[in-house]
Amino acid sequence: MHARLRSIALALAVAAGPARAAGPSLAVVALDAPPDLAGTARGLADSIAHRASGFQVTGPDAAEKKLGKAAYAALVRCGDDAECLAAKGKKLEVERIVGGRLAKRGNAYRVALVHADAATGARIGGVEREIAVASRRLQKDVVEATPALLQGGQEPTGVLRVVTDAPGAQVTVDDVVVGKTPIAHVVKQGRHKVKVALPGFVDAEPVWLEVPAGAIVEHRPRMYRVPARDRPNAAGAEGNGSAVQVSK
Repeated sequence: MHARLRSIALALAVAAGPARAAGPSLAVVALDAPPDLAGTARGLADSIAHRASGFQVTGPDAAEKKLGKAAYAALVRCGDDAECLAAKGKKLEVERIVGGRLAKRGNAYRVALVHADAATGARIGGVEREIAVASRRLQKDVVEATPALLQGGQEPTGVLRVVTDAPGAQVTVDDVVVGKTPIAHVVKQGRHKVKVALPGFVDAEPVWLEVPAGAIVEHRPRMYRVPARDRPNAAGAEGNGSAVQVSK
């Protein structure tokens, strides 16, 4: 009987083929965030951990339990600094670590994630996103970015081209001035906040534009000139210009 059972077990093992090697060990820690976003930041880390297929995953709760609250808090404060994550996460005894930052500025969330080599502190992969609060896409966008983050390499990019009828307008992308029109600016794939400003034109709120990977998105904002009677006197003007009315 025992011989027969061993034969059956051997036959099943042969049919199943060779065992697959386990993937790299990976720890996912909560994102560094202000107190009012701490719960959201930890939830995002949980979502990343749950979707890290192909890895032996240590999630945020398990990492905190292993390190203790004080050491884990210090690790979280590393944010998206790969070398810091590797140095402070040694006791987790994993091969890879994912950490990051979450912040809110104005009407947008800013997310920065890093996939680090736990032994060397090298940056294996990274993701940065600016996501409009009103869009309610924070978790969705982070989840969609997780495969690229874990696979490593550079994030795909696209080109945002901004053209105005009156050249020389200042273009701001994700709150950073990138140049003046006409301009072609390389950005990471995803949604980006774009604002255009030119002296003598009506102020307007920025708009969000979706730039797919490998695509060129051309944006031609409408510009509404300020009537002469409403323009400030030259003596009182600061020379910063007015934001342009922008439409998709």
